[in-house]
Amino acid sequence: MIKARAGDTVILGLSRLNLKKLQEGKPIMFDGAEVGLSGQRFVIVFGETESAIIAELNAVGRETH
Repeated sequence: MIKARAGDTVILGLSRLNLKKLQEGKPIMFDGAEVGLSGQRFVIVFGETESAIIAELNAVGRETH
């Protein structure tokens, strides 16, 4: 995964392996400090539908609290 910042634009580049892991239910999480946004956390999830994405976000929330 590539994480970068250009001015006020945050750039995230996902590889095929990243996409595969997302499809396997393995979210990508990282600290915003990596792209100059200290105090923020990024979470990227995958779902076939919006309902599936909500379920995945709920699961991630339970894991991080």
